Parts: sequence; structure tokens; C-alpha cells
Amino acid sequence: MVIVPNPGRDPTANHNGEGILEVVTELTRPAVRELPGPRRGPDDQTAGYQTADPLRAIADVPAAEQDRLLWEHGEAVADHMANHFARRTPHLAARSGFAPWQRAAGAAAALGAVALLVIIPSVLTLVLAGVMALITGAQLMIAVAARWRRGSAGDDHAAAVPDAELPSYTILVPAYQEQDVIGGMVRCLEGLDYPKDRLEALILVERRDHATKQAIRDADPAEFIRIVEIPPGKPQTKPRSCNAGLLLAKGDLIVIYDAEDRPDPDQLRLVAGHFTAADDRLACVQAKLMVSNADQSFITRQFALEYCLRYELTLPGLARLGLPIPLGGTSNHFRTQLLRELGGWDAWNVTEDADLGMRCSALGYRVEVADSITYGEMPHRFKAWTKQRTRWLKGFMLTALVHTRNPARTWRTFGRAGTATMLTFMVGTPLLYLAQPVSLAIWASGYHGLDAQHLPIGYTMTITQSAIFVVWTALVVAAARRYKLVSAVFAPLLPAYWVMQWTASWRGLYQLIRAPFLWEKTEHAAVSARV
Repeated sequence: MVIVPNPGRDPTANHNGEGILEVVTELTRPAVRELPGPRRGPDDQTAGYQTADPLRAIADVPAAEQDRLLWEHGEAVADHMANHFARRTPHLAARSGFAPWQRAAGAAAALGAVALLVIIPSVLTLVLAGVMALITGAQLMIAVAARWRRGSAGDDHAAAVPDAELPSYTILVPAYQEQDVIGGMVRCLEGLDYPKDRLEALILVERRDHATKQAIRDADPAEFIRIVEIPPGKPQTKPRSCNAGLLLAKGDLIVIYDAEDRPDPDQLRLVAGHFTAADDRLACVQAKLMVSNADQSFITRQFALEYCLRYELTLPGLARLGLPIPLGGTSNHFRTQLLRELGGWDAWNVTEDADLGMRCSALGYRVEVADSITYGEMPHRFKAWTKQRTRWLKGFMLTALVHTRNPARTWRTFGRAGTATMLTFMVGTPLLYLAQPVSLAIWASGYHGLDAQHLPIGYTMTITQSAIFVVWTALVVAAARRYKLVSAVFAPLLPAYWVMQWTASWRGLYQLIRAPFLWEKTEHAAVSARV
């Protein structure tokens, strides 16, 4: 596939100023869906992927020249990192805020829920029970598809590629205050089974983060590993850093790893085979994520079970069905030029990974799941876990709001099944955890409201919550069996983990209203040597 940007105008704009992707192939033109965008004038300084003359084609110059440009034009680089995507496609940017109808609908839903809670809470309980059953049923069907639907999520699509024909690869490692784990990542990068002359690793470090920079130097990195000092600025988020890396990337393919990640040594080679064997619609290959410190605490054991379900059943199921995939925050591999045409990462979205997965689907591209694992350390204490999970659930809600600002456009670009999937995961997941404590509190209070004693509240709640528990426990155990996790015996303790999810969900909803772009960083200790 050849993606041809026109340097004289925005590559996502047609002659009427309506946003599309101008994709040209050597043989055929794939039916990429249109994403209408705002009108632009001929003097628009954000036209094209380049943001300013000094940064034009910066990926094509030597590394030393790139470093010089980053220092001399730090303000322009910082602006590009934070705001390029929002200026280019404001209708898909989190920073554009909520649509008026979304604000009105949210206020109406809140007032309606409060009114039902005061006047006739039993009806609210039945409504919430129905919503929870619907969400659980939809997610169950998708997980089942990973086991029984014919077709492939991508595991058997990889082709063996000789070393001489392997594409060049850029690895991005955003690292902020990661001095405790970055040395292990350097060693991991050096151990990757990929020709080093086709590999560049950019460790993205803020200029003022001297501790992380020193830890990298102390690890004595190989020649292909490079420290990129990015200018400070707001928002201080991982996607903002990644946009700097995308600006510099020279590789045909690009992948993002977190500083605490430990990918399989052959992951790049396997994913390169996926792209070699695939058609032009393959935009991204997601590796599977697993927990390296699963035995550390109750929280990490539940986290490990959750990841098994997500990456062994849910995401492969979505891939097999050709539905939108909320990407993981790491180990997602892209065609570099296509990622640039997609606009890179939204620096203001706190789940930029899920947002980018939705964007790929909206534009008609496909995501596959590779049978390769990246191990990562997860929070083992409640406070750190809550901050991370708050950000994730808030980001899901924010992503849903972004992609539903214009319902007609959402329906047109995602299609019926895609829209339902996006809502099930981006809205349904946090809504499930918001609804559970409310419905249980109503049931436990024994108050039925006006003339509602005849409604089967207790029966409905018992059946609903029991069914959800049985379904999720069965799915978790089925997913964990492949990896022979001892943690599987802790699956019956899932309700205790739900209580933690309730806290994070309500906290995320509060932040969505008060601080939608707040990024609470997850602290990491040194990764276990056994990984």
C-alpha cells in the first residue's frame, strides 16, 4: 500500500474540505469509510502531517539533526505533540469537549435516575438489572466467538520473512520517572530477535527527568537504542510523548512499549510476518498482555485473570468478528505511515489506545491479535490500582463521548454492529460497575417506593447478579486454563474485585466531569527478574 499525502493540503481533506483519508494502492483502492470533518482554508497552517517548516520531513534526517531540531524548535514540537491531532480533526479529538446534546442527555439521565431513586427505586433497579444483563450478554457472545467462530484473529496469518526482507522497525518507549525499571527495558530491547540494522528504539524522556536519563546511560544501551529528550508541556500524558516519537520514526513499522514491559524476544519478527501476509486493510497488530507479578497480591491475581479474559477471549473474539477493538496501552504495532495518516495519538485522551482502536475501525481498517505475549508489572496496592483503573474507565467514557458526538456519523462510519460493539465496551464496561452498587443498595434498603411492592426486586437482583457472577467466573477460568495460572483458583473471589471496580468507576465519572484530561501516573517498582 502507498499512502500519498499532498504537502499542499490536509491529506484528510477533499476539494470540499470534508475529511477523508486519501489512500491509494498499487492495484485497487480499498473502500475506506469517510469521516466528515470541518472546513479548512487554503492558508491553514495545520495542513498535512507537517506542523511547521522546521519539522517538515524530520523523520528523514539523521538522529543528530533530529536532536538539534527538537532543541531549537522545542515550542513547535511541544505544540505538535499536544495539539496537532486536535487541530487537524477536532470532531475526533477529546479536547473538543462534549456536544450540547451529550450534556443535555447526561443531565436528563442523572435527573431521571435521581427521581426514580426517590420516588420509585424498584423501577430503577429493574432498569439497571436489564442494562447489566444486556452488557454481560453482549460481552459473553463476543468472548464465545473467540472459541467457536471459524476464521482467525490473526494467530495463523503470520508469514516467515527472511532477514533480508524484514521491514525496518521503530520502538517507542515513553518513560517518565521510570528510573527503577528502564534498565531492564534496555536489556530486553537488546535481546529482541530482530536484525539490529533494521531496528531503532526511541526512549522518550522529558528533558527535566534527569534520573531516568541517567538510568538509561548506566545501562550502557546498544547503538540502536537512543534517548530522545522531549520538550515539557501540557498535557503530561503518554500519548503526547508518543506523538514526538512518531514525528521522528524512521521504521516502516512502529510499536509502543511501556518501560516495565518485557515482550517475547520474537514478537517483532512475528508481527512483521502478520503485516507481510496481510492486505492493505490491516492497520494494527495487538500482542497479548500478561501480568508478570500475578502472585504478588490479591489485586495482581485478579488483574492476571482479567487480562487472560481480555487477551485470550475478548480481543480475539472481536478480531474474528471484524468488530472495533479497544487496543491495549502497549504492544500495539502499526504501519508507521498509516498511523501518521490516522493522526497519531490524541494527547488529550487518557485511553489513547482504545480511542485509536475505535478510529481504525471507523476508517475501515482491521486489527489482528498476535499470539505473542508482553509481560508487564501491574499495581499491587489499592491506591495505585485505583488511580490506574480510574483513568481507564474515565477514558472509556471519554472515548465513547468522542465517537458519538454526531450519532449519524457514528452509525455511518462504524455500522450497526460496530456501533453496538463500541457502546458495549466503551460505555457498557464503566456503566456495569456504576450500576451494580446502586442496584444492590436499593435492594438491601428494602424500600420499594410508591405502590411498587409487587415488583420482583429481590428475585430480579438475585438472578441478575448470580448470572453475571457465574458467566464471568466461567469465562475467566476458561481463559486462565491455557496459561495454567494458579490465580484461577481465586476466580470465585471476583465480587470483591467488583467492589474495587465500583470505586474506580464512580471516581472516573467524577473526574470525567471535573478533570477529564487528568492523567494519574502509575508508579512501577523494579520488574521481577523471573520475567
